Amino acid sequence: MRYGFLAAILLAATLFGSPARAEDASITVERAGTTLRDMTSDPNAIGPVGDYLKRAKGVFIIPQLVKAGFVVGGEYGEGVLLSRKGAGDWSDPAFYSLAAGSIGLQIGVEAKQVLLVVMTEKGLNSLMSDQVKFGADASVAVGTIGGGVGASSSGSLGADFIAFAKSKGLFGGGALDGAVIQTQPKKSEAFYRTAATPKQILIERRFTSDEAAQLRETLSQF
Repeated sequence: MRYGFLAAILLAATLFGSPARAEDASITVERAGTTLRDMTSDPNAIGPVGDYLKRAKGVFIIPQLVKAGFVVGGEYGEGVLLSRKGAGDWSDPAFYSLAAGSIGLQIGVEAKQVLLVVMTEKGLNSLMSDQVKFGADASVAVGTIGGGVGASSSGSLGADFIAFAKSKGLFGGGALDGAVIQTQPKKSEAFYRTAATPKQILIERRFTSDEAAQLRETLSQF
């Protein structure tokens, strides 16, 4: 299983890895805003997602989590994390990626929109490091939206993260166990035109960008 996970990470790096550019970072922020609007305007999503966002410490928005592979497969996505101090008070975005690996019969490519809602201080603090591994550094519970299905209250109690995806069954079978979230310092640097750590962006709030204004405005209702 460990080999499969490492192979999936290498596959993701090969398929998606590219030099960080300000234009790419801006596109990621724009797509994150679209993803957030899509997932919070869905009548099936407003209740479960909105309720968690109003109690959240932060949210990691992944416009596309791509699942691909044959026998050894993996999921990979890049997105932005914003922190929340209180009602409607959200930071500017820092850039992160998520990678998960699995072994099994997988054919084709599939992409999904994902929200990882940060529910605890522990969860938010864990994201100040370069890498966070689910199951080792933080706990995660799964919620799906669409078809009226929301996060399980029993499974989400005390979890550091709640994962929401548009399609039912995206994270079936414990697919997030062992998944890794990593910072993307080069992408944050490209976006803010200077070196900017997650702590400086999310906690100390030293950086801001007009390009993220629409994304913050969408989040301001929570």
